[in-house]
Formats: sequence, C-alpha cells, structure tokens
Amino acid sequence: MRPARPDLYRCSATWTQYRDLLNSEFGIRITREPEEIRLPLLGHDLHVDVWEPDRTAKGVLVLVHGGGGNGRILAPLADFAVGEGWRVLAPDLPGYGLTRPAADFDWDYASWPRVVAALANLQPAPVVLLGASLGGLTAVHAAALSGRVRGVIATTLVDMVDTRTFIRVARWPWLAAGALLGFALAPGLIDRLALPLGWLAPMKAMSSSPALQAYFAQDDLLGGARIPARFFRTLHAMRNDRLDPGCPLLLAHPGADRWTPTSLSLEVLKRVSGETTFIELSNGAHLPLEFPAAGELQVAVAGFLDRIAAAEGLPSSGK
Repeated sequence: MRPARPDLYRCSATWTQYRDLLNSEFGIRITREPEEIRLPLLGHDLHVDVWEPDRTAKGVLVLVHGGGGNGRILAPLADFAVGEGWRVLAPDLPGYGLTRPAADFDWDYASWPRVVAALANLQPAPVVLLGASLGGLTAVHAAALSGRVRGVIATTLVDMVDTRTFIRVARWPWLAAGALLGFALAPGLIDRLALPLGWLAPMKAMSSSPALQAYFAQDDLLGGARIPARFFRTLHAMRNDRLDPGCPLLLAHPGADRWTPTSLSLEVLKRVSGETTFIELSNGAHLPLEFPAAGELQVAVAGFLDRIAAAEGLPSSGK
C-alpha cells in the first residue's frame, strides 16, 4: 500500500530525497524553503511554491513544469532566480504534484495553458514564464492567452501533435504507436486507461545521474504517478501550427538531451512568431543539472530576465 500523498512538500520524502540528491550528485545546494500556498484557480485547488526575494522584486517568474514533473522539481531554477531578485511561483499543474484538480477535471491538456495564464494574470507586476520540457510549449500557449506575460524562456519546444515526435519521445515506440491507433479508433475507451508515467516516458533520460534517474522513475509524484491516456490524447490534438506568444522567447536547449534532441525544438522554433533567441547548452540532460550546462542556463536566464526588466522599467539588476 502506497503512503498517503502529502499536503506539502516541506519535510516530505519526495522533497528531502530530491534536495539531498541535488547536493550529492551535482553539488547544487538548495538552502531556501519556499512558502507553499493553495490557490483556488479555475476550480482547481492549486499548489504553488512561492519563492520571495529579500528585496523589492524585479518582477514575477512563473516556472512551468513538464509532463514528467511538478513545480518542486524546478527548485534549482527557482532558488537561482529568487537570488537574482525575482519573485518566483512554481505551480503544480492539474493532475500532477500536490494540486487537487477540480471535481470536473477531465485531463484535457488544454487546461494547463489556461491555468498558467490565469496565474500570470493575477500578478501585479509583469511576468516572465520559464517552461521546462513540455512546459516550454505550455508557456508559449499561456503567454498567448495572457496580457501580462513579457517574456518566455523554454528548455525545449516539442510538438507532440507531430506523429513522428509523439513516437520518438515515448519510452517504448510500439506503445506510442498503439496509443495513436487507439486515439483514432476508440478514444473513449483509451481515455480511461491510466498507466504509471514511468511506463510511458523515458524518465531515466531526465538526468545523467543513475541515482536521480532512479528517483525520477520511482517517486510516486513523478514516474510512479498514474496518468490517464486522455491527457496524452488531448496533448496530441493541441494545435501548434501558429505559435505567437506575443513577447520575446529564449530557447536554451540542453546539448546532451537524450529524450528530446535539439533538432526537435528547432523545428518548432521556426514556427514561433516574433523575437526569438536560441542557445544550446554545452551538455545537460533533459533537466540540465550537469556542469557546465546548469551554469550556462543560469547565465542565459539572468541575461534574459535583466533585458525584460530593463524594457519594463523594473528595478535594476544591481544586487
């Protein structure tokens, strides 16, 4: 019997184990603890990590996790950005992490960009979205829905509508191909199937560290979580032919990502309207915690945030 899902990450095994692994495997020490709040939003009881800077915030950075994570997984980026003077929000999107979805939540992926946009619209200051993995494209869609987003950062931009990509990023291509057939022939039946995420996605590709690979694959809030097929069917049905975030976009793709190669993101980047910038990190797995990728990502994020702050007349970059 699995232990009950915690209400908070603080002092839970899922957080303490991850924090300890970050330190032991990559020397990343998270010394801050975010405030954990529950926010009623679009019918959901949204769990949000709130990282407050120790001075007047330059702006608000919303972290958008992917289809294999939750808001707390992005703690290294949150800890860095709050140190740069930004207020950071890291929500668990519906169906994932510690968020309690609305009673009528039907696992439609389209709810994710709506939730992120609604969260951005509540902020008193201009917002930047930073999306990792599937969160990259979610952030692009959310920015298009919100009037407050001034910039988007993505580590990947992967179009799961594309059949070849859908199969390419699955743990087992034969299972993805079978799912696509089921989506077409019996969507109502397929929608009700729920499988552990670790069966569907190559969670080991999240990191180069065997210890972190095991953590991502087995944790009940990550690879051990059971996700209905409807989430992936609606993700596959999402239209990505016109991508217009309405603001500058930075793609900072890990150079050693075995899950979603850089070429997949560049194909999508070509379809993004407006100002775009691309950098490839020297190395880095799907979640780039490795040296020097983690540091390169921090430099890119800091530079982009400073540009947005300057353009908006927000507080200067001085610490």
